[in-house]
Amino acid sequence: MPTDVGGEWNRDAAYHPWIQRIAAEHAGDVLDVGCGDGLLALRLAEVSRSVVGIDKDPVAIAQAHKRLSMVPNTDVAVSEFGTEWGLTPESYDVITMVSVLHELPLLPALARVSELLKPGGTLIVVGQASAVTLVERAVQWASVPYSRALQLFYTWRGMYRPEFASVAPVEPAYSFADVTDAAAELLPGAELHRGLLGRYRLTWAKPVTVATPEVDLGAMAAASSEARAGAASADDSEDARVLARDDVDELSHLFDQTREVPTIEPRGDARRSA
Repeated sequence: MPTDVGGEWNRDAAYHPWIQRIAAEHAGDVLDVGCGDGLLALRLAEVSRSVVGIDKDPVAIAQAHKRLSMVPNTDVAVSEFGTEWGLTPESYDVITMVSVLHELPLLPALARVSELLKPGGTLIVVGQASAVTLVERAVQWASVPYSRALQLFYTWRGMYRPEFASVAPVEPAYSFADVTDAAAELLPGAELHRGLLGRYRLTWAKPVTVATPEVDLGAMAAASSEARAGAASADDSEDARVLARDDVDELSHLFDQTREVPTIEPRGDARRSA
């Protein structure tokens, strides 16, 4: 049967082992946007050099401080996800956003993420979207008994804890199509998946820019233009802006929770954001 790393489960925490595995590949500096009571930050600290958590809710940050008081490579602060907080561009190897993107202005938030990630860094979103189409509504209805069954199972195991919320929940303002369009505009190459826990997953790796000698730029540009033209005539589908699939696969991630995650020792003093 599936088990959860850390002994707590809810519809957001179900994705924590998956997020943790991606963060472990970077073993670097993480920004957890909308960190809530710090459960994800605690898990990310096991595999990262440093973790900074921000949340606009002072009650959430108070709980996070309490949870993370003995974890030296973490820091949390009350903050909106905006330019005023003093976050340094290209400073984070991983940025996580779990059930928070729907509360933010969509395009500015994604643009901010692109600015803050290091080249080669990864954005990980577990988001909520409004159901617009008949298919989306059908998936939403199907998620109710599925989520309830998992809740009962984890309650029986003594592992269920509701998602942290100190204020009234905010209904999603964006549809899955809205998120897909925004990602296509600002996060080329992003991958989106949606499924049966009332959540979608978005991952994006920020491209790494490689300097090219100026003398070769003209020839390379011409060759690249010819290659693109040939590829477009061969198969227009290769020009897809975003890979948006409908694979309802949370169940596989639940069973993946039994997989061990490597840990690293913090390297030096953790960065403390002002």
